Amino acid sequence: MAYHLKPTRYYRLFITRNYCEKSIYQREEEGTPPRTVHGKLYPEWRKPWIKRDGEWKSKLSVFIEKNPNADIMNALSQIPDITFQKVKLWWKEMHDIQEIHNQKFISERLTVLGSNLAAMHFFTFRQAAVRLKDSKDWISGDASTLTLPERYEDGYFVEAVDCTNFHHNGIRYEGLQNLSGLNFLKWLCLKNSKYVDVWCLDRIAGQNGKSLEYLDISGCKLCVGGVVALSRMPALKFLVITDPGDNVDVNSALSLLEQGNPNLLIKTVDN
Repeated sequence: MAYHLKPTRYYRLFITRNYCEKSIYQREEEGTPPRTVHGKLYPEWRKPWIKRDGEWKSKLSVFIEKNPNADIMNALSQIPDITFQKVKLWWKEMHDIQEIHNQKFISERLTVLGSNLAAMHFFTFRQAAVRLKDSKDWISGDASTLTLPERYEDGYFVEAVDCTNFHHNGIRYEGLQNLSGLNFLKWLCLKNSKYVDVWCLDRIAGQNGKSLEYLDISGCKLCVGGVVALSRMPALKFLVITDPGDNVDVNSALSLLEQGNPNLLIKTVDN
């Protein structure tokens, strides 16, 4: 004959309280037990200085972290010599850190929207413009005027992205990752984006080099390494750059780029 426990009785078997557990008062009286690692006492030299024997401890020690942040310690060390210029520089650094964080690729957004719609949300909400495949209209605006789908919908294929008016002085290396997965992207403008450099061009070549046909990087930093990255874009047909002037290395690299890709037309504009 099979016996079955009642549900309430079954749950009681796992919810019973352990009365052998020590109270808070007992633990306070016994003090903090010594820390051990694999059965051996924790080395004295690895302890935070506030917990080492012989160090003076005040009541304010409760606010001290186990490993204080290096940036906070550096800021505190400069308090006696603080100047308006240092505060201004610190504020700029904090702004850059925040903008880098805001442009980072969000995998959750990709999961919900898909590559194309996720890119549309990212670029249009940052004052850039997007054009879809088989369309002549540019999509731009802000969160209050645009009505983009909030879930994945088929039929949205990004073909062109214009970052000329991208907010806060242009897109950064972290933001370019949002171009990944755009298999129909043929047209990209990064004009006067002050943060676009050789690393950015290398990322674009790896992500979109097989489909990109038009690229405008006038006003951006271009070096020999950037030209090498451009050579990894076999589909590229039209390139707009700032006139390199008397830079022999860049001019030579551009000549080799034209030889390697006869279908590429390079247009230079004045600085």
